[in-house]
Amino acid sequence: MLLQVQLDPIVFVLAAVALLFVATTVGPLALLRVRDARETTEDEAAIVSNLLGPAEFSPAAVRVLDTVGEASISVTIRGPPGYRYLLVSDYVLETLDPEIATPLVAAEVERARLLYLEYRIAAAAAVLGIATAMFAGWLDFGDGLFAIAVAALVLFWFGRRLQFLADRRAGDRVGAATLADAFEAVADIRGVTPGEASLGTWVEIQPPLGQRIDRLRER
Repeated sequence: MLLQVQLDPIVFVLAAVALLFVATTVGPLALLRVRDARETTEDEAAIVSNLLGPAEFSPAAVRVLDTVGEASISVTIRGPPGYRYLLVSDYVLETLDPEIATPLVAAEVERARLLYLEYRIAAAAAVLGIATAMFAGWLDFGDGLFAIAVAALVLFWFGRRLQFLADRRAGDRVGAATLADAFEAVADIRGVTPGEASLGTWVEIQPPLGQRIDRLRER
């Protein structure tokens, strides 16, 4: 009975991590069956091939999502490593300038190659594990809070560095200034101002777009 009580928090963490992984990597692929997603037409397939050229990436499949609203700039890669899907909105293929779309695709490809999404899941699991250990009585409450704070700062710092590395590698493929221009163009289309680095970004795993653009410009 004692062994069972001790294992329960571990089982909870493992189950939570597994659920999070499925929800963020495999989940979007399952949703393609119930949302407006389709295979590419022959013309769209040619456009996608050109967009993927600089990234030198071949997804397991490509699915086109219907634009929501006046403009839907969506370029994401989902699925487990080794079986990645490229999900792209029809607006990107039909309306967005290829000089903007190509860098966006390259940036997303490099994030996938560096397992950025998987790292975010692992980081969240680490923090969740410490919290579970604290509430299970394995860690003193004060020590647990301190451990969570330190783990979050370190893991989130590394996550930001991983994002910067993905941007740098994408910039090597399409040009750092070109990628920065694409990020700014997307922000302008969406009517938003790229966020800048601040004290608050120290507790975020995703660096603000303005900081990413600045780093690309500095190159």
